[in-house]
Amino acid sequence: MIARLTGLIEQQSDGSIIMDVGGVGYLVFCSKRTLSALVSQGDLVSVYVETHVREDHIHLYGFVDQFEQEWFKLLTTVQGVGAK
Repeated sequence: MIARLTGLIEQQSDGSIIMDVGGVGYLVFCSKRTLSALVSQGDLVSVYVETHVREDHIHLYGFVDQFEQEWFKLLTTVQGVGAK
């Protein structure tokens, strides 16, 4: 399981970033709060990661702090509430 990533922001779009970590580009889905806290493309950043594994995909959700990550975990325990 991936818990944290530190790398360069290679690309930033609405709802996600691509982080270059040692030559590997990770697609990390982020909230608007996290995206606004991250600096611009080409800067070194760290994000806490929640990894969701399903039979058809693996999604990484990134958070600027553990407080937001804990809220994400709590909200996803509610029936009918998904990761997005």
